[in-house]
Amino acid sequence: MQNIVSILKIVLPLILSLGIGFYARKRAILTPEAIDGMKTFVMKFALPAMLFGLFFTAEYSVSILLFAATMFTLGFVGLGLGFLIGKPLEKRSPMLKFMTSGWEVGMLGYALYALLYGTENLRYMALMDFGQVLFVFSGFVAALNARTGHSFKDSVKSLLPNPVPWSMLAGAILSILGVSRALEPSGITGLITSVCNFIASPLSCIIFIVVGYGIEFSKKNIKTAAISVLMRTLVCGVLCAVALLFIGSFIPLSDPMRWAIIIIFLTPAPFILTMYTTTEQERADVSMSLSLQTIVSVLAFIGIAIFKL
Repeated sequence: MQNIVSILKIVLPLILSLGIGFYARKRAILTPEAIDGMKTFVMKFALPAMLFGLFFTAEYSVSILLFAATMFTLGFVGLGLGFLIGKPLEKRSPMLKFMTSGWEVGMLGYALYALLYGTENLRYMALMDFGQVLFVFSGFVAALNARTGHSFKDSVKSLLPNPVPWSMLAGAILSILGVSRALEPSGITGLITSVCNFIASPLSCIIFIVVGYGIEFSKKNIKTAAISVLMRTLVCGVLCAVALLFIGSFIPLSDPMRWAIIIIFLTPAPFILTMYTTTEQERADVSMSLSLQTIVSVLAFIGIAIFKL
């Protein structure tokens, strides 16, 4: 009975929050504008606050560079494999080749990981996530811009106003310079982290509601979505194994670190993909694919929660 309760503590908040979002869309309780506002709060305030706090108090070593370089490189490998596998499927959907790389850690991964290991261990997820964030906002966005006729300069412009990578970088720099350690005796470091935690406190619930709201189904696009899930599962499964073996050959991986890597590769493709579609058909394909990938990610996470407990 105790095991069942432990599993429900993790799974029930996830299912209920997703259900609230899905129900709110079906009953038009929340408007698309309201959801956009919630997304803006997450991406502009809550997530940057959480990431700044995590990187500001993190301890750094050479292993951090290993994490970042590995995830950054595997992002490009995944993109290359996507272009290779997706080439024969170009007629079905030109967006399929982008479905094998990039990971929606910000709008799903952190919330899932927090359910499993608590917010006190989110630093492991953040340290693993840094390299793939750099990949998404550089190589991934550049590839998407190229297909829509935009230049690398446009990719850089799209990165500059985004507070997520900058909050990571600012927190890391201040920590490496010893600022957080110097301010600790005065209690200011604790004050900063408390403020960051307070701003980020509703993050998981809001994320799951937004994700649930975005889930949509269409029989017309189900085959394309199923292909995207199959492609992504195969590629990300291989990349996850490579990441675990490669990083694990240099440093011992603790349980929270190992599952941080697994959950990153478990997440769907970045939700920004819909912004780079050029036709209604492409948008429908991408929306359905991301919805199905999200459902598969959530079901896999539930399986992980049951397995671990």
